[in-house]
Amino acid sequence: MTFGLLLALALTADDGGSSTSDAGVSATRVNLLRGATVRRFDGIANPALLADGVASSDADTWNNVRAQVLSKTGFIEWDLGKPELIAAMRIQADNNDRYDIQGSLDGERWYPVWAAGGVDLPGVQTRTSPPLTASARFLRLTASGGDGMYSITELEVFDSLAALDGAQLERAALPIPPPPPPAPPFDTGWLVVLAATAGVVWYFRDTMKMNRRRAEEAAAAEAAKHAPVEPPKV
Repeated sequence: MTFGLLLALALTADDGGSSTSDAGVSATRVNLLRGATVRRFDGIANPALLADGVASSDADTWNNVRAQVLSKTGFIEWDLGKPELIAAMRIQADNNDRYDIQGSLDGERWYPVWAAGGVDLPGVQTRTSPPLTASARFLRLTASGGDGMYSITELEVFDSLAALDGAQLERAALPIPPPPPPAPPFDTGWLVVLAATAGVVWYFRDTMKMNRRRAEEAAAAEAAKHAPVEPPKV
């Protein structure tokens, strides 16, 4: 029985070690940017939303409610806290632009890590990098080319291809905007008042013209009565 008990304890210990290992693998299957600090940014409203784990559906409009619009000279820099292996990246961004991710070990000297090019599909689209072999503590995102109208909904950075395969984004269903309120009924009362006012003005104008003409005719007739009569010529 002693041997059986020892064997059972050994198997239990092995199972526990396996569980710890599995938990460790699962723990790495997250976006490295989720724990990173936004170091610097410009030309974007809320860079924290680029690594919140929620993306739009592909083909949603480039400026949908989940997208962060980036200016032509805008950028975002993250500090991962320590040098990390960069094995893969995934970005959801406007379709026809180029998005460049650079890396740095000291925050001063930058080198290219991955460039996500444009795609011939509508709206925001997801692009996945090929396998990468970079190391970086700092990451910098910029945009160029395309139509000059840039937006990003999510950027993911992974330290292994397994992390890329295991990561799942929440695809946010965009809220359906409420219908616009009905237009208020057209008030025609002012038209009636305007028409009545115009009629009154027209009436008084014509009346004044008629009275003036009658006065002129009466004056001419009165003047004719008092005009001297020339004697007939012999």
